[in-house]
Amino acid sequence: TNAFATLPSRVISPSIAARPSLPSIQYYVSPAQVKVAKSPSSRLFLANNDDNAEGTKSSVSTSKKFYTPFDRPLLAVVDTFSLIIFAAIGKSSHSADGSLDFIGVLITAFPFIGAWLANSPITGVYSPDDRDNNILLSTALKVGKGWIVAVPLGIVLRGVIKGYAPPVPFIIVTLIATFVILTGVRILFSVAEDFFVEMVN
Repeated sequence: TNAFATLPSRVISPSIAARPSLPSIQYYVSPAQVKVAKSPSSRLFLANNDDNAEGTKSSVSTSKKFYTPFDRPLLAVVDTFSLIIFAAIGKSSHSADGSLDFIGVLITAFPFIGAWLANSPITGVYSPDDRDNNILLSTALKVGKGWIVAVPLGIVLRGVIKGYAPPVPFIIVTLIATFVILTGVRILFSVAEDFFVEMVN
């Protein structure tokens, strides 16, 4: 028989019963560390050190294929304002005294605004911005995707409303002016947006 079978349990393992319990380890993250983690300058390090979080973020961002103006309503207002500016500049250039007919400006801008907003789910102009890329290049590329579809369609719609084909000079000026205005205003909006996000965080 086993000699230890008849011994009390307290005799077999007195050292185990006397061992102190190990203290639990707790980690403390200060608000300053949280703020640094959220800052744009730390995004590169977060992307390199947290592959799982990055993979989750990518899967969430790519799960939605179509973005409408309701996803970014403030940016949609900015784009609408840009196209109204384009129409106002065109109307004032054709006015003898430089005055503006506000109703006429809205009528001129309406086909372009409608085409821009209606095609936005296809062109992706209201998809999330890629903050890691150059703001000038990324904004111009995103505007270009919408511009190449919406502005020619807007020219066609304006011709249908007017009842005649727009002249070639109007088409050329419209293509150039809309791209420049939309891109420029969006860049200003992105800079202001980043500034206010930094200020809040």
